[in-house]
Amino acid sequence: MVRFVLGLVGSIISGIGLAIVLIVAFFIGILFSALLPVLIVLAVIFVFCLIVMNVGLGRKRVIDRLSKYSAALLDKANIAKLEDLTSATGFLPGLIKSDMRKLKRWGLHFDLYTDAGETTLMKGEPAYLDYIETEKKREMLAHEEAEREARLRNPETQPLEAFLYEGRAMLEKIRAANIMLPGDDISNILYKLERTAKRIFDHIETHPEKLQDTRKLMNYHLPTTLKLVEKYCQYDAMEYQPENIILAKRDIEKALTTADAAFNNFLHGLYAEDTLDATTEAEVLTKMFEKDGLMGSNFDITGKK
Repeated sequence: MVRFVLGLVGSIISGIGLAIVLIVAFFIGILFSALLPVLIVLAVIFVFCLIVMNVGLGRKRVIDRLSKYSAALLDKANIAKLEDLTSATGFLPGLIKSDMRKLKRWGLHFDLYTDAGETTLMKGEPAYLDYIETEKKREMLAHEEAEREARLRNPETQPLEAFLYEGRAMLEKIRAANIMLPGDDISNILYKLERTAKRIFDHIETHPEKLQDTRKLMNYHLPTTLKLVEKYCQYDAMEYQPENIILAKRDIEKALTTADAAFNNFLHGLYAEDTLDATTEAEVLTKMFEKDGLMGSNFDITGKK
């Protein structure tokens, strides 16, 4: 970077100096027409020097603008859209893009970065890496959302997808309410309730054949639970809480504790068929071992009595 700046300044000074010398030589040459060939050569050199000087001045202007971009980003948390930089620096997005391309082409490092689409400018590698990570997450979420919408359009997968989307959206609201509530007791109740409900949705996702068993859960149990949570938040936010509000909050806490127990029972019911099948298979296997003489210390590997 230092060598580039020194070379830039040197080219400008050299160009100006040589231009002055050539201008003087030109006027002297007029007096001596015999020097015309020499003057032509000097004129060519003069034009070349003007070009070099113009390039040097152009690079200096780019560097000055890059410095302004860098300073403007400090006021914008080290990241900004090019349109926002226009209002801060007065330079149009097209010019900013051009300057950043030149920066890369010249091999310079102003600690400035652009995204792949050249819509955002960042200062510092940490800001750039954070932006890349955020973009990856955004693209992943967009991809997941596209897949979810496709499943919603598919008649075969629509019921399950709608169930998962609506149910998990209600759980998100319960989680958000839990974060806002300061009390430990209500927070523990909501945490256990949310965890149990999440296990229900995870189980149905892997066992969609049990979806028909969740009608009451989605139509009444979970929505009513969410309404109680929201009502509790409303009461808890009141600056003054009269006795009846305090009693109502206690009743809601009891109801939510009951809801968690009910959800646990519902979850156990979902596993009942699976556990019954496993228990039956275990009993059958044990009886086969006994029949084949493979139980106890005096077993016969041939299966003969």
